[in-house]
Amino acid sequence: MAGADEERTAVRALFARETHGVLCTGHASAGGWPYGSVVPYAVLERGDVAIFVSDIAEHTRNLVADRRATLLVRDSDSDAPQQDARHAMMARARRPDGDEAAAVEQAYFARFPGAARMREAHGFSAWLLECERIRWIAGFGAMGWIDRATWTGEPDPLAPHAAGIVAHLNEDHAGALQELAAAAGAPGATSAAAVGVDRGGLELLAETDGGPRRVRATFADAADDPDAARAQVVALLRAVRSRR
Repeated sequence: MAGADEERTAVRALFARETHGVLCTGHASAGGWPYGSVVPYAVLERGDVAIFVSDIAEHTRNLVADRRATLLVRDSDSDAPQQDARHAMMARARRPDGDEAAAVEQAYFARFPGAARMREAHGFSAWLLECERIRWIAGFGAMGWIDRATWTGEPDPLAPHAAGIVAHLNEDHAGALQELAAAAGAPGATSAAAVGVDRGGLELLAETDGGPRRVRATFADAADDPDAARAQVVALLRAVRSRR
């Protein structure tokens, strides 16, 4: 996979070809313990994913409590799963309504016609997994990230404001960035700077005893404007400090 277009095309092809994935959620009644379950899925036109799940399922209860989830899809034809393609879509889940719910259901039922009869009898409903980032792995040494804007073709709403947000954080909140970086995967960080921001989170470059380390602090909810981004950063910091 040489370029971004080739990467995106190959990853989309695997998502389109496969029909089931492992949905990973934080277990609502077990302190957020990682929990995996197999779900069928359908891919919508822009790349987000439709699932159709029971209201009483463990993963549905988990999504109600925390909308962050990851859908892992692998090449089911492979006899060497650690050598061949597998991709993890980090997503935010929500239950659509109105015309959007009808469109999501239509996409899902087009792929799994028999699922429609479960709606009334078993309390199933459609959920939308909105892609934030994808970690793609296409074999040994071939891997990378695809962000939402690249995956969907839609511009990130924070892009026009990102430079200003980053500058403000670095000028006025260096201590907070250090705390966030330490919690996000750079324990012992002696300092940290924001190097990027998008609707899904902050990219941080931390200085550690082992050298510079880049980490990501993920927002609990998508931030579509600067005020929402500010609120998400504050929420992240509060969560970090509450765990001390």
